[in-house]
Amino acid sequence: MLHELTGDPVGAWLAGRLPVHGVRALDFGCGTGRHAVLLAERFAQVDAVDVSSAMIRIATASRSRDNIRYLARDLTELPESPVYDLILSVSTLHHLDDLPAALARLRSLVAPGGLVLLHDGLCEGRPPSRLRLYVREVRGLATGVARGPRDLAKNWTVFRLRTGAWLAHRAGDRFLSREAFRHVHGAVFDGARFEEAPHGYAMFWRCPRAEAGPAGPAPQMELS
Repeated sequence: MLHELTGDPVGAWLAGRLPVHGVRALDFGCGTGRHAVLLAERFAQVDAVDVSSAMIRIATASRSRDNIRYLARDLTELPESPVYDLILSVSTLHHLDDLPAALARLRSLVAPGGLVLLHDGLCEGRPPSRLRLYVREVRGLATGVARGPRDLAKNWTVFRLRTGAWLAHRAGDRFLSREAFRHVHGAVFDGARFEEAPHGYAMFWRCPRAEAGPAGPAPQMELS
């Protein structure tokens, strides 16, 4: 819910990098559905998946679309055959205990000719302590207050959200360095392309058509 108050630079960045249209897309770790609705404008069917039932309830209530299925599931409960023309995951994979296994599972779900776009944060060097994260948020609040009273209520709400239970959650995050991100993702998605992105780093990988499985060739997608 915090991102609803802080804007969505990742969404704006995605808009220029997603396929123009396609048949089926997967938003893995969809949260409250902010990127699922972006996919719904371009794909006939979107499966928006999150392990959190609470997030799925919020997404269903606030971002319902006829062509979006919001599903409270994990990776083990997704289809066995390659069915998706696009697999998107934003700021989610650092939560997973076995990242290489998760990446391999996602690769198995993309249809031949389909695109995998994975985004996550980075951490160069030692992860910040809980105290360091708190001090950073205090400074951010002070900066917001110094700008004047217009957004004071919003700034205070953001501060409370970022320094409550969410702070402990952030202190336990397992972000990779840029080099490790390239190594771990590249080991599963051979020939992947990497790019700097808002709030992190991103990988792009096109599934070779030779990897056609039971689902058959994926529909051709026009790229923007």
